[in-house]
Amino acid sequence: LNNLAAALWARFDLSGRQEDLDEAISLHREALELFPAPHPERSSRLNSIAAVLLTRVEQYGQHEDLEEAISLHREALELRPAPHPDRPSSLDNLASDLCTRFEQSGRHEDLEEAISLHREALELRPAPHPKRSFSLNNIAGDFWRRFEQSGRAEDLDEAISLYREALELRPAPHPERSISLSNIAASLGARFEASGRQEDLEEAISLHREALELRPAPHPERSASLTNTALPLLTRFEQFGRHADLDEAISLQREALELRPAPHPDRSASLTDIAAALTTRFVVSGRQEDLEEATLLHREALELRPAPHPDRFSSLNDLALALWRCFEEYGRGEDLDEAISLYREALELRPAPHPERSISLSNIAASLGARFEASGRQEDLEEAISLHREALELRPAPHPERSASLTNTAIPLLTRFEQFGRHADLDEAISLQREALELRPAPHPDHLDEAISLYREALELRPAPHPERSISLNNIAASLGARFEASGRQEDLEEAISLHREALELRPAPHPERSASLTDTALPLLTRFEQFGRHADLDEAISLQREALELRPAPHPDRSASLTDIAAALTTRFVVSGRQEDLEE
Repeated sequence: LNNLAAALWARFDLSGRQEDLDEAISLHREALELFPAPHPERSSRLNSIAAVLLTRVEQYGQHEDLEEAISLHREALELRPAPHPDRPSSLDNLASDLCTRFEQSGRHEDLEEAISLHREALELRPAPHPKRSFSLNNIAGDFWRRFEQSGRAEDLDEAISLYREALELRPAPHPERSISLSNIAASLGARFEASGRQEDLEEAISLHREALELRPAPHPERSASLTNTALPLLTRFEQFGRHADLDEAISLQREALELRPAPHPDRSASLTDIAAALTTRFVVSGRQEDLEEATLLHREALELRPAPHPDRFSSLNDLALALWRCFEEYGRGEDLDEAISLYREALELRPAPHPERSISLSNIAASLGARFEASGRQEDLEEAISLHREALELRPAPHPERSASLTNTAIPLLTRFEQFGRHADLDEAISLQREALELRPAPHPDHLDEAISLYREALELRPAPHPERSISLNNIAASLGARFEASGRQEDLEEAISLHREALELRPAPHPERSASLTDTALPLLTRFEQFGRHADLDEAISLQREALELRPAPHPDRSASLTDIAAALTTRFVVSGRQEDLEE
């Protein structure tokens, strides 16, 4: 009976035939009846049934199977009192089941019992027991789970300490040393995320590198190690802007992808990881080939996630966003059309009352609004309004995104009013904006001061050549501009101009945000001109706006705004100087 059950289980692993798994369980149950207590083999038979039941839990998620497995493992443990040589294994089996139930239900008492059982197993495996390192890793994992639940830093510290002890018991060339290195590195990464201790991040990178060296091709875990090493490098890039970190992460992710040819189950994840890193490099450097490759990789990832793949929704949105970026970069209408089509498919995967349906509605509405601006298709504007309304209904107060939805709905209504002069559209837009205003109480002056202070601190953490330094400069400049508008402090306006200039220098052509920085720098110069009438400020603003226009050739979605901005500034210069050519232009 047991042999036939084992053979059926093996065939299930190869073919996935559920009837093989069900029959294996039935045969193991029949065999168990032939080993009543106190038969010495009863505990082994109990474990056999539990193991196959747990396989069915992994495949189909049947809660009653997990409950039965726990019950069987408890009985097996009772049949193995100390000093039974297999008691530690039974302790581990039951603890593992309880951890699984904890992860499913969040029952804190399951995790506490698992810790207690794993502690007893560790005590039964004193050094130099060959499985002591295994027990240390088990308890460390329990403490990490408790940290994730409670956020208690001491739990994570203890997990790291236990992982370190396990590593000491696995000196090179121990075959599981790379596992211990990865465990410590991952837990140090978690501590860095929680506390910001830079030394934890540095050590995590070092340990991941060492684990990678111990997994040369064709080691089955090399691709995982390559990905694990890339992640903290990307984190360090986000901190300090070292392009070498970003480039190395991309290189590691490329190698991981090569080790995951189709139909490898992790290939789509690797494609998405590389695409995200390439998009980051495009944003900071303006390399168009990175954007093109990221789009191709997102496309392949989507093909590997046909419905009903659980990650198809995210792949649809990833590719849509990449195509929208292509539209903004090149002005190709077909890119925006495809993005809209992908967003529509994503919406179909989020039927009401899915909590992310409002996001999909907003994505389609925004992209339709962009197409209307580019092409003037009236049906796009009408549908955008309708979709924004539906998204708004799904975000009743006190939904944190309601104020954004109110504003998003008001904007296309104002556009339609400008087209047709329907006062009902204008009235509704005003009503929506009033409600949005009520949800956004005026900041106390001290709050604005605090925001500026925090932005300044963020800037100090992004010294040149950090890729996001220009963002921090713009954040401070914008908040100083807001304070100038509120208080009239001239020094705020002067500093805002200076900071926008510095941000502009950090975005040389073909940086994708250069045109925005040119416009941002022109605005406070125009404000200063209105104050003091310095013609040099007006002339410089016009010059900056002209350059921005050159970077927005038709059919760039912001070209019309740039044309309007320059025209307004030229009109101002005509009024104050009488230059006929400014009026003509």
